Formats: sequence, C-alpha cells, structure tokens
Amino acid sequence: MAGAERREIRAIDGLRGVAALGIVIYHGRSSLAYAPELAFAAGAFEKYYLLLDLFFVVSGYAIASGYGGMFTARVTAADYGRFLWGRIPRLYPLYLFVLLLLVAQEFFFLWSRASGLWDPGYMPFERPFANPGNLATSLVLLQAWGIHDKLVWNVPAWYVSALMGAYLAFPFIARAASGLPARLRGVVLIGLAGTATLALHAAYQINAFPPPFDLAPLRAVLEFTIGYGLAQLAPLPAWRRHLQVPLLALAMASLHLGWRDEMSVLLLIAFFWSLLDDRGVVAAVLGSAPLVWLGGASYGIFLVHQPMLSLFDGLNNTPLSRSLWLLWSEYFTWNLALRLVLVVLAGWLAQRLIADPARRWLQRRTATGARRA
Repeated sequence: MAGAERREIRAIDGLRGVAALGIVIYHGRSSLAYAPELAFAAGAFEKYYLLLDLFFVVSGYAIASGYGGMFTARVTAADYGRFLWGRIPRLYPLYLFVLLLLVAQEFFFLWSRASGLWDPGYMPFERPFANPGNLATSLVLLQAWGIHDKLVWNVPAWYVSALMGAYLAFPFIARAASGLPARLRGVVLIGLAGTATLALHAAYQINAFPPPFDLAPLRAVLEFTIGYGLAQLAPLPAWRRHLQVPLLALAMASLHLGWRDEMSVLLLIAFFWSLLDDRGVVAAVLGSAPLVWLGGASYGIFLVHQPMLSLFDGLNNTPLSRSLWLLWSEYFTWNLALRLVLVVLAGWLAQRLIADPARRWLQRRTATGARRA
C-alpha cells in the first residue's frame, strides 16, 4: 500500500554495508597500484563515488517508512522541529566525534612541529582542506553548500552535509506530493526527480558545475525524492525479483566499464527497486546475517575510513614503516586486506560505542523534555 508503514527490509541493510565497503575501496583505490598482484585493478574503481547516489535514494526510502504520513496534511513548526531533531541524534554525534579527532590531530602536529619532535611537512591548520574557516562550516554541516570546496577535514562527510539539505526539504516534498493522486504519486515523483537527477549528472560530466558550486544539496534532494517516490509506489508484480541478477550485472558493468554516470545511477536505482520485496537471489545474499551486521556498522565505517586510510598512508613515511609489518610494502596485498578489516572493525566500534549510545541518550533527553513540557 502506498505510503503505508513497511516492515524492515534486510536486503537494504546488507546493501548499505556493501555500498559502504565500495566507498572505502574507492578512497583507497590508489594503493592498489603498489600491490603487484592487484595492480591490474588499480583503475577499476574510479566510478564508485556513484554509490553515494545510491545512499541518497536509500535514505529517502527509509525516511518514507517512518515519516511518510507526518506532513501530508500540513507542515507545522513543531512537527518540522521534531522531524529534524529525530535525524540529528542519528547523524551528528559520530560525525562530530570524528571531526574533533581530526582537529586534535592538527593540534598534536602543531605541538610536535613546534617542539621539534616531528615535522609533518606542513603547517597545521593552514592547509586548504583543513583550516579554521572550513572547520566552522563543517561544525554546522554547511561544507557541501558551495561556500568552499566540500572535500575538507573528513572528506566523505560532505555527504552528511548534503543529506541535511534533503532532510530540510523532505517535509515540503511530502506536503507537495500529497496533492497528487495516490496512485500517481510515486510515478510522478520518480519521473520528475529522476529526470532532473539524470540531467544534473549529465551536467557534471561536462563540468557545468565546477567545485565548489557542484550543487551537492540539490543532488541529495533529488535522489532522496526518488527514494521517497519508490516508497509511494503501489505493490508491483513479484517478477521484479527476477531482475535482480541482470540489473546487478549491468550496474557493475556500468561502474567498471566507464559508462556514463547517468546510466550508472539509473541502473543502481533500478537494482535497488528490484530488492524492495526482500525476495530473490541477490536479496537473500544481502539479507544474510554477516551483511546485515555490516549494514548496521555502515555509517561508522563511512565516517572513520578516510581518517584511517590517511593515517596508514602517513605512517608509511615514518620510521614505523620499517618496524610495523602492517606498513611493509613486501606484504602490501595482505596489508590492504588487513587495513580493510581494521576499518570495518573501527567502524563497528564507533557505531556501537559512540553513535548508538549518543543517539539513545539524546532521544531519552528529548522524550524526558517532551513529558515535562
């Protein structure tokens, strides 16, 4: 039923986990050139940044399940604030924790440079991607809004900044969509937002929006709307599950064979659509316990992986590289595998020890305040 509450779809959880690993591989892809056995794959992951588009769509679908009927009649200040506050405890605590760790790292480098202990080779807090100006915008989640290059501090976290744009727009999207006939709502939203999304990616391909004005929040809003539209579709024939394998094969081919971005995004969205009844061969694999576990840690993996990869690369240039076998080039293939394992474990620990407890604490505080009011 369009707009109805939906049961949890395990395949989506697994998809989040696999996509998060894909993003890790994308940001670590340059290291493949140093592993002789993997050098052939050094250029194979250049388009994995498009997995972030899939994350925007998945987020829109997920939000529709919990808040799909909240704004259909009207958008009030109280409901708007309640919705946004419901998002902040899930996103901001771990985001802030990792950002503050990177700030602490800069202070350490500043001290070590001044004391003569170790010179990192640059002046802390004066790099284009790590300075007080873009720290201020990062703290308030505005780094992806065209103020400066969005790739600052914790580089992948521009996604969180852009996603906040989608959250800010969602109540108005839901309210506007409620004026459409129920049976056409999903089709219209997907058609309009999908056309605009493909046009935006076509513009990216010709550098029509060079950084910092690459319209990242608009990209998030459009793809979030596609996800919301998918949630509004009436139940579709069960045969769509049989499309999972060919759609996955086509989507992977588009990413690895250098097809245009618009085609890759279209195929990734179509593949996601094929999973939505949680049945089928690929859905069964994605819904397996290990991948669902991975999906539960996906946000932690996403936020911690770039600092960890940068740390590994930085340590390669220190005396530790001669004594710590993790950094030895002779075992680089094994090192890459171990680094991936360490990133996943660190992401899981960050999710379990920081993100989840902070979310529960903030939600309890909100509930207590609401009862007192």
